[in-house]
Amino acid sequence: MADNLPISLCMIAKNEEAFLDASLKSVKSVLGFDDIIVVDTGSEDRTKDIALENGAEVFDFVWCEDFSAARNFATEKARNDWILALDADEIITSFNGNELKSFIKDKHYSIGAIKIISPPEKNATNISRFYNKKYYQWDGNIHEQLVPVSTHEKNIVPLHIIADHYGYTPEVKESKGKFERNLRMLEAALAKDSNDPYILAQLGKCYYVNGGDLLRACEYFEKALSKDENPRLEYVYITVEYYGYSLLNTGQYEKALELVIKYSEYYNNKVDYRFLSAHVFQNNGLFQEAVEYYESCIGVDTFDPQGMTSFLSYYNIGVILECVGMIEDAIAVYKSCGDYEPALARLAEIDT
Repeated sequence: MADNLPISLCMIAKNEEAFLDASLKSVKSVLGFDDIIVVDTGSEDRTKDIALENGAEVFDFVWCEDFSAARNFATEKARNDWILALDADEIITSFNGNELKSFIKDKHYSIGAIKIISPPEKNATNISRFYNKKYYQWDGNIHEQLVPVSTHEKNIVPLHIIADHYGYTPEVKESKGKFERNLRMLEAALAKDSNDPYILAQLGKCYYVNGGDLLRACEYFEKALSKDENPRLEYVYITVEYYGYSLLNTGQYEKALELVIKYSEYYNNKVDYRFLSAHVFQNNGLFQEAVEYYESCIGVDTFDPQGMTSFLSYYNIGVILECVGMIEDAIAVYKSCGDYEPALARLAEIDT
């Protein structure tokens, strides 16, 4: 446990009794916070009682269709300058206390990005959540982002804090109507500025993650990226990645190839992007390039619940080798996939 760190946990919540207790206990068990702020936006269940039982200070906030206003209100109530912002349906599973101590000592002008894992697919995303309130505040009514409060440059540093996010499992999304709520708020924001690339990107993400309408998602992603935003911005990378997979999953392979080539100079240092690129090359019949990119992913030392750095890359190499008739080599690669079921199925098929 990382004791006595000058960090406040800030959380906004509404009707979150299903996960709130586990979320708060996960924070207290690994980080030992003594300042927990829960801002309630109108719960009708036991959310506030659960927060109080876990030692949180609870404040009421009249919901005004603005997540940043609620998050900034929570920040104002915090006793410490360093803030960890979590959602009530996020449960911390891993952290590095020494890293946090060093970050607090040396990185006042930086934002810490934590890794959010979304079951059941185990999709992983780095999201800015750790910051010093003297230097950053929240902006945007939905899919809010941290922005500098003065003229210093925004800098984001990955941290070893990992949390499972349960709020967008199919059951929770349906019960809370999150897709409809998010869509309504994003469309309202877009009505104020139809050329805002961030809102366009978030609308695409909304359809990609929540609505499942990948063609509609592609339309918004394409519009967002047409604004020539700085590729170094955090949301631009996420947009490119989601757009790439949307294009693949809708059979737009040539467009996906143009996309990954265009942004390769900015993102080829990221294993996630190299894996996406390999998948794009594979679907365009560029097998040699695909194998090289998959091989560049294997063994990379990073948190990888999806298997990009191990069995998933091996499996795709095996598929390519089968396609070009190199059956013995394919068998050897499939055997490197461990107990990955698709690879076992291919081995069983080849043996017969």
